[in-house]
Amino acid sequence: MMFVQSIIFLSILFLSIISLAGLGKMIIYRYKKSFLESVFFGFLTLSFLITFTHFFFKIEINIILAIFIIGLIISYLEYGYLLKKFDKKSLYYIFIVLIFVPIYLSQKYHEDFGFYHLPYLIALINEKIIFGLANSNIAYVHNSIWLNIMSFYLVDNNYNFTTLPTFLLYCIFVIFLLKKNLEKNEIKISNYFAIISLFYFLLKFTRISEFGNDLPAISFSILSLYFYLKFYETTDIIDKKYNFFSCFSFAVFSILIKFSCIPIFLIPSYLFFKNFDLLKKEIFKFNYFFIYFLGIVFFIQQFIYTGCFLFPSTITCLDVSWFNNEFIDVKKKLELTNKSYSVARNIFTPEEYLSNFTWFPYWLKRNYPEILEHILTMILPVMVILLFSKQSKKNQKVRYNHFEIYFFAIFVFVGFAFWLSFSPVYRFSIIYFISFIFLITFSFYKNITISKKLFIFLFLLALIFNFSKNISRISNEKSIFFGIKKITNSFIEYPGGKNDYILLLRPDNKNNEKNGWQGRLCWDIGFLCSYREINVMKNNNYLILNKSKIN
Repeated sequence: MMFVQSIIFLSILFLSIISLAGLGKMIIYRYKKSFLESVFFGFLTLSFLITFTHFFFKIEINIILAIFIIGLIISYLEYGYLLKKFDKKSLYYIFIVLIFVPIYLSQKYHEDFGFYHLPYLIALINEKIIFGLANSNIAYVHNSIWLNIMSFYLVDNNYNFTTLPTFLLYCIFVIFLLKKNLEKNEIKISNYFAIISLFYFLLKFTRISEFGNDLPAISFSILSLYFYLKFYETTDIIDKKYNFFSCFSFAVFSILIKFSCIPIFLIPSYLFFKNFDLLKKEIFKFNYFFIYFLGIVFFIQQFIYTGCFLFPSTITCLDVSWFNNEFIDVKKKLELTNKSYSVARNIFTPEEYLSNFTWFPYWLKRNYPEILEHILTMILPVMVILLFSKQSKKNQKVRYNHFEIYFFAIFVFVGFAFWLSFSPVYRFSIIYFISFIFLITFSFYKNITISKKLFIFLFLLALIFNFSKNISRISNEKSIFFGIKKITNSFIEYPGGKNDYILLLRPDNKNNEKNGWQGRLCWDIGFLCSYREINVMKNNNYLILNKSKIN
C-alpha cells in the first residue's frame, strides 16, 4: 500500500511540474527561456484560470483535468527536446526534489488551515463564486490568490494534496537559485542575492505548514528583485525586456498573494520610468495584458467577497448589500495583534498603545529574539562563503551601477517603514531583511570571486540539515503518509439555518473537545460552515450572503 501511495504521490508531483511549465509558456511564449522559469509563470497562469473560471463554475474535477492536460500538451511541445538532453545534472535536480519530500511528509496543518484555508477551498469546489463570502468568515477579507491555486488540488474534499503547490514552488525555487550559482559565468551581483535567499530557504523553511501563504509571497518577491538585478547585468535588449517583464509579473503576483508585499512594486515602477524609451511599447504587448487581467479578476473577486476592491482601503468599498461595516474593524484588530498589544493590554487602551509609537518597545521585547535568529541564519552561510573566497581579478570584478544599488536601498527603507507601520509580524518582513543583508554583504565583498567548491559543500550541509530535521519530525510525531491524521469535527445546524439554497453548519464544540482547539474550527465539516449567522439569498443562480450578526 505504501509503495502504491508513493508512486501516486511522485507521479502527481512530477507531472504537476511538467504541466506548470506548459501553462507558464502561455505567458512567456515570446521568449526562449528555461524550463524552470516557465514553471514560475505556470503558477500565474493557473491562478488566472482558476480565479476566472470560478466566476462562472465551481472548481470541479473536469475543469482541473482539462487545465492539467492542456499544460502537459504545451509542455511536451515546447520542452519535449529536454528528454533527449537528460543528463547527470538532471538526475541531481531530481534527487534534490526527492530529498525535500520529507518537508512535505512532516507537515502538520496549522490553525489558519482549519480556520479559513480549507473551508474556503471547500467553498470553491462546491459553488461558483459567492457574493459576500466574507460574511461567513471575516478572515476572507484578506484573501490570497494562492488559495485559489490550492483548490486545484482539492478533489472530493480530499485535502492531502492541497499544500502540494507550495511544496512544488519550494523545490523549483531552490533548484533555480542553485543552478544560477553554478553557471560558469563571471561573478554577478545577482549571485550575492541568490546565495542569501538560497541558504535562508534551506535553513529556515523546513516545514511547509509553518509558513502558509508567506512562502509563496516571499519566493515571488525574491524573484522580482532577482530579475531587477539581472536587468542591469545584460546588454542584450531582448533579455532586458524579459527581465523587466519577470520583475513586473512576479511583483504583481507576490502582492496578490500577500498585500504586505505592496512595497515590492516600487522596483518594477522604477525600472519602467528609468528605462521608459526601451519599455514604453512593451507594456502594450499581450503578455503584459495577461498580468493586467490577472490583477483585475483578483480584485473583482475581492469585491464580490467583501464589497471592497482593495481591502482594507475603505475608499475602494461600495455600499452593496453584502458589504459589512465589521470588515473595517478587522484592520484595527489586526494592527493591535501584529503590534503585540496582548503584552500591554492591562497598561494601555488600544488608542494609547497605537499612538506615538508607544507599542514599539513592547513589540521589540517580544520579537527581537526571533528577528535576531533569522538574521543570523541569513548572514552566517554567506559570510563563510565570502570570507574563504578569493579576491577577483581585475577583469573579473563584478559590474554594477551605483545608482541602481542606491535605489535598492531606498526600497529596503520604504519596505521596513511600511512593515513597521502596518503589520510588524516578522514573517511579513523576510524579503526586506534578505535585501538588507544583501546590501551589507555586497558593500564589503563586491569584488570577491565566490568559491564554487565551498558553495557546494555548504549547500550539501544545509541540505543534510533540512533532510535530517524533517526525518526526525516524521519519526517523533509519527506522521503518516500524505500528512498528519485528518481532523474530523462533528457539526450542528444553525437555528434557522435551513433555507432554499444551502444548509448552514457550525462546529459542535462540545462533541469536538477531543480535538482540542482544533475542535472549534470548521475544517472539512462541509459546505457551508460558518461561525456567524448569515442571511442567504439567491439571484441569477448566484448565492449572496448578506450582512450578518454575531451569534
